[in-house]
Amino acid sequence: MKKAVCACLVLILLFIPFGCKQSETNVSENPQTTAESQETAAPQTIEIPEVAEFSDEYRDSLPENAEDGLTLHAFNWTYHEIMINLENIRNAGFKNVLTMPVQQPKGGGATWWAFYQPLSFSIGVDSSLGSKEDLTALCREADKYGICILVDVVVNHMANINDDAKEPDGTPTVLPAVAEYEPKIYNNRNEDIDGIGVTFHHNRLATGSGAETQVYAYGNLPDLDTSNPYVQERVLALLTECIDAGVDGFRFDAAKHVETEQDPDYPSDFWNNTLEVAKTYYHDLTGKELYVYGEILNTPSGRDLSCYTDHMRITDDGFAAQFKNAFAGKDPNRILNADVKGGDPTKLIAWVESHDEYVTSNTHYTDVRVAKYWSVIAAKKGLGGLYLARPNDALTVGQIGSYAYESEYVAVSNRFHNRFYAAESYESVDGTCYVNEKIAPDDQGVLILNVGDVDPEATVPVKVPHLEDGAYYDALTGNRVAVSKNVAYVQFDASGIGVITRSKDVHPQLTVSERDCTFVGEKTIRLTAKNSEESYYYFNGDASNPQTFAGSADVNVSEHVQDGKANLTVVVRNGAHTFEQTLTYTEVQLTEGGFNLINLDQKYLNGDYELYIWSWNPGKWSKEYEIRDGVVIVDTAGMTGFLIAVFEKGYEVTDVNNWDSNVLKQSSDIKGEILEQGFLDMSGF
Repeated sequence: MKKAVCACLVLILLFIPFGCKQSETNVSENPQTTAESQETAAPQTIEIPEVAEFSDEYRDSLPENAEDGLTLHAFNWTYHEIMINLENIRNAGFKNVLTMPVQQPKGGGATWWAFYQPLSFSIGVDSSLGSKEDLTALCREADKYGICILVDVVVNHMANINDDAKEPDGTPTVLPAVAEYEPKIYNNRNEDIDGIGVTFHHNRLATGSGAETQVYAYGNLPDLDTSNPYVQERVLALLTECIDAGVDGFRFDAAKHVETEQDPDYPSDFWNNTLEVAKTYYHDLTGKELYVYGEILNTPSGRDLSCYTDHMRITDDGFAAQFKNAFAGKDPNRILNADVKGGDPTKLIAWVESHDEYVTSNTHYTDVRVAKYWSVIAAKKGLGGLYLARPNDALTVGQIGSYAYESEYVAVSNRFHNRFYAAESYESVDGTCYVNEKIAPDDQGVLILNVGDVDPEATVPVKVPHLEDGAYYDALTGNRVAVSKNVAYVQFDASGIGVITRSKDVHPQLTVSERDCTFVGEKTIRLTAKNSEESYYYFNGDASNPQTFAGSADVNVSEHVQDGKANLTVVVRNGAHTFEQTLTYTEVQLTEGGFNLINLDQKYLNGDYELYIWSWNPGKWSKEYEIRDGVVIVDTAGMTGFLIAVFEKGYEVTDVNNWDSNVLKQSSDIKGEILEQGFLDMSGF
């Protein structure tokens, strides 16, 4: 029997036990005092009072407006991958989905950072995310689910040649490939040659606010002169093109580095002439408000936040950082006393981790720990939330790295947010429990996050100063929670997350060990269902003979391959809630002779381009590969890794020992586990 090799994510949730002690601080007016603690009574001494049931007819739904919902950052996902997961995204309670930057990326977007070095101010025509037609189809399909598509845009800078190339004045050199998409911007990069003005900044000695808005100090990237009318015209063209495609909002990358009309030094009308015009255009077209936020890390130098919040929401990168140590210290006051940037959460969007933080960190929180922090963000009244869909370890563009966004540990907080986003909110602490009560005219609920030691078998009394007496239910466990005389009697899930409402419904959960992957040899995957009254699966659309299972099941997908693929549909059901997922497993027959690059677009193999291999150990360019039956076969003997790159037809790399910036498109690094598995699926490259 051959050992199976699979190019995809193994999703494992780690459960860490926590627990609760009791004390209280009412924070409807944001007190800063620490509550007194008292020892939790032993579980056997707690008498749970009799309480009445509520009449509850609430059904989960997404908010009407994008600004009232939470956002999934589909980092490294293609438009197609977002589209086929829309139902699961909706079921997980996300109102909005944020894509990668939509402009034409450097090198076609083989690596995540290439999207932040754009070549154009139009939707990419050769992007690994997909085409404009793909984006339009995504937006059209998202509308059916009540989901809003937000897109990332980069307006502050464009692509460079490399990290070192400079103009004579010391400013970064613009990549010549920009000329193909934005000839006027490129031709006027250093001097005004046709009357539109210089399109890039050359003010390296700017001071005051100009030290941020005139010079982009990161990555040797050429900083656009965003006060230039032609640059503004092209940015507005991008925004309106996206709106016409069905986009409902924007994230502005590096917004802090673009000046406003209020800047004390180098002010301009950029935002008025681009974003504000786009807002009006969107409203006239849809009758709704465009959802917009800008990346403002830390605070702008020498400028008030209102310079930006007059135009958009901004990022609050410090909110979650203030309470991430609450669990180590078992101190919920660190959550209670966490301040939002500028004091107004309705002007902000926060996260547990950003894509920049994730890719630069050597250590990461477990999925459940992320969900704990996320529950605080999701429950914070008025605050926008951005949940990162983590990439895989190789940071591969075009592959979903994690499905933790579907986890009930995340979904229960999202649904709680959607249910109570307009309700009055009262925060407090009681011992090791952070409490956020939601009081609406006809509905009530509470998030209780226990940062102490949890015993899932114990009943813990927690003070809830505003909750009406009656029977409530925990959305994670389904446990009945009696509330009597401002005390809730809670049996916490092992995570310490308690999302407590009047609804009895508990959603089913499905964990799949490996999803949507290619494999060689025999492939078995594990299905695990939780909170499910009924669980079954079937292959290749044939639902006439479903295979039922309880708990977990090991399923051999290689036995069900038809025409090279096995399509596995899994259904888990609990009460009125059904979760259904169809997964595709593709069998690969390897071609002997070396590493296999399979499913590469034939246009790169028919002679219209030049293909080169860049290898390490030592680093050099070569054409040491062969093409056989549409498969590129690379001899990787002695290599620690390589990538494949595309150049124009007839182009010859003359300096084989140095990187050539004339590359049109390149793959991500092929190394480590990918190199060991012997093949890479190049679909979407």
